[in-house]
Amino acid sequence: MSKRVIISTIAMHKMKIILSLVVILIVVVGFVLLVNKNPFSRPVSTINLSQASVVKEIQSLNRLETTAFTIEKIVEAGQQGNVFQDLLYGDRILLIAHGKVIAGVDLSQVDADDVLVDDDKLTINLPVPTIFSSTLDNSRTRVYDRSQGFLSRGDKDLESEARRAAEAAITQAACESGILEEARENAIERLMQLFQFAGYAEVTVNIPTATC
Repeated sequence: MSKRVIISTIAMHKMKIILSLVVILIVVVGFVLLVNKNPFSRPVSTINLSQASVVKEIQSLNRLETTAFTIEKIVEAGQQGNVFQDLLYGDRILLIAHGKVIAGVDLSQVDADDVLVDDDKLTINLPVPTIFSSTLDNSRTRVYDRSQGFLSRGDKDLESEARRAAEAAITQAACESGILEEARENAIERLMQLFQFAGYAEVTVNIPTATC
């Protein structure tokens, strides 16, 4: 056999191998494209939707503050008597108080029994909303007026008592304005948005109504 024939045979053999590899590559690529329309896209992020992960996520929110009321109140405090007694021994203070009341839901109390996962449906039962804090803004709270009788020595604790009364009055005003109901509605809305974004098709959040 001549040298030219040997070279031609080797070339044909290499060509067959190359064609076989090309066919295999086409088959593999075709299978991948059939399974995944875009095999070169980034992998899709997945979120654990198990009951345990939901409970952990809720508990991590701890005290979910959903509503804050800013209130101004005028508080009067002091001794009260007849006109003559007030003239001699009276001691009264008029306090303009600015305060902030914050309410929400304590999610640290949630446990596994409060969470129901059914495929892509989620039901959460939460405790009643509560007031977390009621504080005065000292930079804006001030004594507007104080009147004392001629013989009064003045009560050094009167302003402190007025401030305590103001805190209670501010809390009561927030309650009467519906702070707990607003806290309840806001908590439901925020948790529904959170878990719908996490992948649940249907989210139900149950929170009992509360009164101050």
